[in-house]
Amino acid sequence: MNAHSGLLHNMSAPPKSVVKYEGLSGLASLGSPGGSGVTGVSFKNNKYLFGKPVRFEVANEWKGFNHLELLQQLHCQSQFDLSEDAKADLEKHLTLLINQCANALPLPEGCAVIAWHASHDVVWSDPLTSLAILSKCTQEIWLRSKSPSLISALQIRTVSLLIPPNFVSQLPIIQC
Repeated sequence: MNAHSGLLHNMSAPPKSVVKYEGLSGLASLGSPGGSGVTGVSFKNNKYLFGKPVRFEVANEWKGFNHLELLQQLHCQSQFDLSEDAKADLEKHLTLLINQCANALPLPEGCAVIAWHASHDVVWSDPLTSLAILSKCTQEIWLRSKSPSLISALQIRTVSLLIPPNFVSQLPIIQC
């Protein structure tokens, strides 16, 4: 007990350091304390989002496709060559295509996933880009370096990313 007694003297003292981040404080407003004494926090609506929401989706009929069917659909839509090597290891080839596409996108290494809405712009409509986004998403974040999960991509089918303001100018112009 004597060896640790110097560490135990601080057990009930409050911390002396305070860390604050106020970068997004404009999105939150404090309410009055509730019955428990805890102050309620509410958030302003989406028109104050810091960035641009962009929607990605895969066609409904792609749900349940296996690797060969996905590659065949991508081949029909993008005219890349489905070689014999690709047919030998379908999952490896599909993963390679998705990673190449994700690495070429002018997005940061990670983006927040937000609730999708029909009003969010679809900037990239090609299925490979949608697969590159959807297969590297969780419910909260998209990560470029994440290993693709085609099962979750085809189950989710639609997602919106919040693109930070510094990357919005790099997005393709939407054709109406």
